[in-house]
Amino acid sequence: MYYNANRFAMLPLLPLLMFLSQANPAAAAPPGIDLARAKRVFDTSCAGCHGPEGRGGKGPSLAVPKLRHARTDEELGQVILLGLPGTEMPPSWHLGIEGVTLAAAYVRVLGANATPPQVAGDIVKGKELFRGKGACAGCHTIGAEGRAYGPDLSDIGARRSAAGLRESLIEPNAEVAESFVPVRAVTRQGEKVSGIRLNEDNFTIQILEASGRFHSFRKSALSELQESPTESTMPSYKTIFPEGELQDLVAYLSSLRGEQ
Repeated sequence: MYYNANRFAMLPLLPLLMFLSQANPAAAAPPGIDLARAKRVFDTSCAGCHGPEGRGGKGPSLAVPKLRHARTDEELGQVILLGLPGTEMPPSWHLGIEGVTLAAAYVRVLGANATPPQVAGDIVKGKELFRGKGACAGCHTIGAEGRAYGPDLSDIGARRSAAGLRESLIEPNAEVAESFVPVRAVTRQGEKVSGIRLNEDNFTIQILEASGRFHSFRKSALSELQESPTESTMPSYKTIFPEGELQDLVAYLSSLRGEQ
């Protein structure tokens, strides 16, 4: 079936646009919305990435008062419908306007009833571990600090659950972001380059080394190109941090909420 994104983007989402102006955060469901159906749509299409209660997993937490990429109901509907280019958020045009409206309404219910997560651990000590023993700032940025070799963590607490953060720390290969796939390239002249793939098309590939050096190659100039989509460049901290320190680091990361 031919999919015209612009045609779907222009379709009216009237129940969605009226939702926040009429909804009572303490109510079980906004007027005109069947919450049970909305929850079924969310559980089927969204919970796999965002968690059964919208508190995050592979995808960001949706149980927050404000969403970074969906500050209005119209933006939320379009994010669900069209996805977010450059991220792992796929389009959900198959839901149709009714399904998108129901999913968006349920997300707003999650946000209206959101409470800040209570994560055990010492945030101050976790921050010290992040900067010191863990050497995390050598690959990650928080605001203007750190190096942008790995994912930006400024709002990681809003995007990942505490359980998801713990898993990433002790089993980094469990989930490798598509935009940070490790690659190894060898040119026909024998130059070897290892790093993360920044961009790739049929003819070229761009690679960023851990040192910060950037490379752009034509594939025809390479004698070897290996990509490791199931391997992370991040080390496991399972044997580096004892349980108490690991929990402190998770608490600190969970506190990073960015712009909410």
